[in-house]
Amino acid sequence: MAGVAVHDISFRGLAGAIFGALGVALVLLVVGFSSTGWNIVNNVHTGLWEQCVCASFSNAADWHKATQAMITIGLIFLVFCCICVFIYMCIHTLSKNKTIMALTALCFLTALFLLIGIIIWGVKMPSNLHWSFALTIIAMLTTIVAGVLSIVQMRKAGVDP
Repeated sequence: MAGVAVHDISFRGLAGAIFGALGVALVLLVVGFSSTGWNIVNNVHTGLWEQCVCASFSNAADWHKATQAMITIGLIFLVFCCICVFIYMCIHTLSKNKTIMALTALCFLTALFLLIGIIIWGVKMPSNLHWSFALTIIAMLTTIVAGVLSIVQMRKAGVDP
């Protein structure tokens, strides 16, 4: 049958690499998202949601709220990426073509929202960036790798986007 996409799905193959990359990205992003190591100045640890004094950011500046929004949307999309890769690998009654295309799009949308949040934070707090910020950058890069691997998986299966 011409034009039929054949998906090679194995935890040891490309699909497994995508699954692993998204799992790593999710863990890194959750840690970076929830921790107070985005910026450290004079022993004051600042994160997206609180400072080391445990004061909530109820009076956060607009740029800070924008960063919170972008990283939160990125986290939500990354969870959807993980759901898509699980569906792609484990549920065989749904269309693999549509699932891998959705996964690919979600990976790059996730990376885009994370990048916007990272840029906003980096522009407004250009010095003393710390480990939570770095974990979020690594999570974004890992998500991009998963997106590229998804494209390779699509091409290998013969899916036309």
